[in-house]
Amino acid sequence: MSSHEVIKHSRKILGAVNTKNLSLRHKLSEIFIEILIIVFAISLSLFLERWREKSHDRAIEKNFLTALKLDLQADLKEMNATSARSISMKEGAKYFLRPDQQISWSPDSIKLYASKLFHNVYFFPNANRYESLKSSGKLDVIENEELQNDIINLYQTLIPDLEGQIKYFDDFMNIQVIDYLIHNLKMDAENKPLFDKSFLSSGEIKNLLLLYSDLDDVLKRVNNAIKAGEKIIAEIDQDKK
Repeated sequence: MSSHEVIKHSRKILGAVNTKNLSLRHKLSEIFIEILIIVFAISLSLFLERWREKSHDRAIEKNFLTALKLDLQADLKEMNATSARSISMKEGAKYFLRPDQQISWSPDSIKLYASKLFHNVYFFPNANRYESLKSSGKLDVIENEELQNDIINLYQTLIPDLEGQIKYFDDFMNIQVIDYLIHNLKMDAENKPLFDKSFLSSGEIKNLLLLYSDLDDVLKRVNNAIKAGEKIIAEIDQDKK
């Protein structure tokens, strides 16, 4: 009800009160009817407003969850690639650290496992959509409380934790490992890195490869984030039914 309508009915109440030729019973009846009209109209207006807000929130929720699923599917693909690269790098380090393996090294095996070693681990989450909803203060439009908590946990805890561990390992690769390669790695006649037994069996390179155990922490965190992302996608699919 508009303020104009409230004023109009309030005036009718005052008019009934000030009308001298009406009985008290008639006045009370007129006043009661006008009050009922005002209360009903205001209640109806509030109900319609809440209904409009709720419908708007449901539309925001639906659009957000539909798009978030696509973001998560892309993130899961990238996280699985991160996991695969971490496992490959660990496999290479393990091969050259085995004390019984050196005697069986062949040029082909050296080339295969050395190619796994010197990389960075990457993960760039699609978090803009989540951050946008969060900054707008609209996270509560997600009605399913478990789903809402899982989404918050993924983007506020698991992904930052994973990114921090990846940065820690990449700093090691970009500073210590690259510095060692710059000063010690030789090139062959075709100007390609010369990974041979002499280089890969040195004490210095083995000390560096021992630190590849930090990839276990990357794998632990990426697996936790993958499980959380898969759970959220399953919850979104269930929520749509």
